[in-house]
Amino acid sequence: MERTGFNVKDASLVKTAALPNGANTVYSDGIDLGALSGRGARLADCELVVEAPALVVGDLADAATMKYSIQTDDDAAFGSPTVVAADVIVQTGAGGAGAAAQTYRWRIPTGCERHVRVRAVNSAAGDASDKSMTVSLRF
Repeated sequence: MERTGFNVKDASLVKTAALPNGANTVYSDGIDLGALSGRGARLADCELVVEAPALVVGDLADAATMKYSIQTDDDAAFGSPTVVAADVIVQTGAGGAGAAAQTYRWRIPTGCERHVRVRAVNSAAGDASDKSMTVSLRF
């Protein structure tokens, strides 16, 4: 049987984070992928799903951007995170209407560092803090 996608969620592996107010950066809480096997590989076959909400012009003005990137680290505190997938979603305000919702699915590589999170960066003064991004692991 061929697998068509990763759609099983575990509520403990779903994180939400309010988006930035102004030209700032926010991070989702990290998701612990667990230890690597003795052979240095991830045991679970899964995807990280990043969901960016629709943003109105007050959240994201014309030509302003909200960029989402995936970071990993072996440290749960993310002391030295590595950006493994930069700007996987870029929302750009346009036409006085803000930006549409978007979703990005990233297959976790077998040798990925243990913890994963998403960074959202707002380029301008709009206040999107009333909206939240969602990051989840799907099996």
